[in-house]
Amino acid sequence: MADMRLRSPRVALRPLRAEDAEWLVVLLGDDRDAVLGMSHVLWPCTPAAAREWIARRTQPGATTLAITRVGDGAFLGTIGFGGLREMPSVGYWIGRRFRNQGYATEALQIVITHVRGLGAKGLQAETFPENPASARVLAKCGFRKRGVVRRNHPARGGLVPVCIHILHFATQDAESNAGGVGGCRAQ
Repeated sequence: MADMRLRSPRVALRPLRAEDAEWLVVLLGDDRDAVLGMSHVLWPCTPAAAREWIARRTQPGATTLAITRVGDGAFLGTIGFGGLREMPSVGYWIGRRFRNQGYATEALQIVITHVRGLGAKGLQAETFPENPASARVLAKCGFRKRGVVRRNHPARGGLVPVCIHILHFATQDAESNAGGVGGCRAQ
């Protein structure tokens, strides 16, 4: 992930670092809903919990990136992908003060392009039913909701429903060629 070409005009993705824990605490400190939407972060988000979360996501085989703003380098959130090589899962979060500005959509488009280049056939993602904003980001980038399953999220009390979203690159290409959805649409 040393390739720093993972960027758009407004967003740059870089490897997550241990020192980013302080930014997680700052951005998640008063955002209980965001913490509950993340995998394996307990509320409240303490420095120790943030460091542990980063340590799990920076082990070999994991790809979690910091989302930063081009220009001032502000830490906006994180995005990561992994799992099945042909159909990895993607997940992301943006700090509350940076939401509704298109940063998540841009970061996701960068990851889509990167994962396509790695030879994947598509991406999958999960959202909680009570998080329509994240589902809209996925839809803007061509993902389609495929159903609801139950997943274990201890911070949410155990098994909870999650919406499954899938992006098949072949379908996306066919729609683009036919004048359909294609890549991400503007915010």
